[in-house]
Amino acid sequence: MTSLKNTLIVVAMSLTSFSSFAAQQLTEQQAKGLQSFKSITIRGAFYTDSDYIMAMSRAADKEGAASFYITTTNISPSNDTLRIVYAKLYKADAPKAEEQAESFRKFEGIYEYPKSKAIRLEPFNIVRIRGYFPSEYDINQAIAKEASEKGAYAYYIDSRSELGSNIQVAAYLFKKDAPERKLQPEDAIPYDSEAGQQALAQGGDAAMQVEKPGYYSPSAFNEKFYADKFNNKVKVINQATHKATTSTATNTSESQVTTAAAEPQRVTRYTVTLPDGRKIQELNDATAAKMVAFDTIKFRGYYVTDQEISYQAGKRAIDAGAKYYHIARIAHDSNGPNITVFVDLYR
Repeated sequence: MTSLKNTLIVVAMSLTSFSSFAAQQLTEQQAKGLQSFKSITIRGAFYTDSDYIMAMSRAADKEGAASFYITTTNISPSNDTLRIVYAKLYKADAPKAEEQAESFRKFEGIYEYPKSKAIRLEPFNIVRIRGYFPSEYDINQAIAKEASEKGAYAYYIDSRSELGSNIQVAAYLFKKDAPERKLQPEDAIPYDSEAGQQALAQGGDAAMQVEKPGYYSPSAFNEKFYADKFNNKVKVINQATHKATTSTATNTSESQVTTAAAEPQRVTRYTVTLPDGRKIQELNDATAAKMVAFDTIKFRGYYVTDQEISYQAGKRAIDAGAKYYHIARIAHDSNGPNITVFVDLYR
């Protein structure tokens, strides 16, 4: 029985990942770097993610597209079995998305990168400052000054936290020719999942769909990782006297630096944590489409927020013995405010 199930997982992954249709699905990261030539919408009774991905591939073929990126999927309010899928189309020779440096803000002669650009690049340093900054402009001026002194071409402010009347800010610095970061794809299959182990065993292109050790999260920087890597301390800025001191509280030992530098970063997923400490992660549509669920459950009730729905889904998934879950469909009652949630479970 186990052998048959494993075979089914491999076959299903092959059908999803290596479709016979010419138009291939792009990840969010791949799509960001290309210019779309057209946007299209399809409607139909799609019961699984694989159904609407294959339907979109056929529709993209007809439009002469080599690839597509699904931006949104909605359930029709008039028919809970009808899905409406939106996608952007790309030619095989799609030009790269234009990114004019002149469109970025400049402080102290240093460019301020948006997260969409910064997350793709490897920083050469990190600065962390603490002080009294009455406005957003003051924060940028202070960070830009530090960046300029370190020879940076651009910076990205990643985090800020209030400490009484002061603010502590962390920013990453980049050279003009900063190398690309080795990013995990947004739709990477968890390596500790059953599907991940099957793909690794299969090897080749299938194994390339699995999370890679040592690759970075595509949605977040890891401040501790980089602070330890660059042996960075928090710089306290005294605005009144224009003097700066360095805090020794954040100093790290050489052994800590070595440990942090080798630390892999996984894809950041929405995580449900129960009161007893048990945890489970929610898969996005693209990742779930590459995996085969071992079971599907459903529950009904009145829930106001997406967080409520995810928590209830995660709680039930944990009780059912799942490592991961995916909310496949939400159906609204025709009479009343209740909804029925369909959840796919994965090991």
